[in-house]
Amino acid sequence: MTDRLTESYAECRRLSRQSGSNFLLSFWFLPPEKRQAMFALYAFFRHTDDLADAEGTDQATDLQQWREKFHAALADDYRDVRLPALVDTIRRYQIPEQYFLESIAGVESDLTRTRFAEFAQLEHYCYQVASAIGLSCLPVWGIRPDFDRDSAIAAGVAFQLTNILRDIHEDGQRGRIYLPQEDLARFNVAEASLLVGEASEGFEALIYYEIERVQRLFDRAQALRDDLYSDGRRIYDAMTQTYYDLLQQISRDPQAVLQRRIQVGSWRKVKLLASLALSQIPFRSRSPIAMEAASERP
Repeated sequence: MTDRLTESYAECRRLSRQSGSNFLLSFWFLPPEKRQAMFALYAFFRHTDDLADAEGTDQATDLQQWREKFHAALADDYRDVRLPALVDTIRRYQIPEQYFLESIAGVESDLTRTRFAEFAQLEHYCYQVASAIGLSCLPVWGIRPDFDRDSAIAAGVAFQLTNILRDIHEDGQRGRIYLPQEDLARFNVAEASLLVGEASEGFEALIYYEIERVQRLFDRAQALRDDLYSDGRRIYDAMTQTYYDLLQQISRDPQAVLQRRIQVGSWRKVKLLASLALSQIPFRSRSPIAMEAASERP
């Protein structure tokens, strides 16, 4: 490994750890070489998000320049310390380049779009900012060549929709509503009530409707686990269980998402990861609503 490549991987690892994301805990299910590759992927996608979130900058120009730097790196012209490691990971694991470009496009759309008329539009956005990232990770985790791509896409959309439910309060403060307008109309929920954090009469029904949609996506995603090799199964189970825990919290008190960002505590995440690592019991989805009802039974 060249000095430049060694430095690049070290910087990706440093920047990833600096982010403090609990998502990084799941990387420890992977052997060192794959963990290193995940740091390279995470550093790229984290920086893409950060460029769009940076206030007081020309985010559109910054994202376009980041896209240009990515294209240049693929031709071995490196203009950012993170990119040698990324390109090495792309080549080593034969990751399609389109996933990185789709992710940039999805983040870019957040600069000008604050509403989605129908679910099909939101689903495409979720594919760009979540499923494309997941698809780039699968070759690193270990996946069969003929894997069920639709189930992988469903998993990413399910994760992102869970994030959207979690972030209703935070997004409302920024003037954003990601839930489809057609769904708001279905349950007679006014946009204004979401922006100011007020629960209208149909709000809980709306949230349970969206939770059931996420559940159907998780059910579709079940086939993905069977296509993953052992390393990938453990990290996938850890991520899925964490998101299910979050979804269960939302189903327990839907109105809480209007007041604060719902989170799975760090200690809870550590316990989930530890239990999966030790037991190696496969995760199987159950409806969060059903889980909550079961927990209330004597």
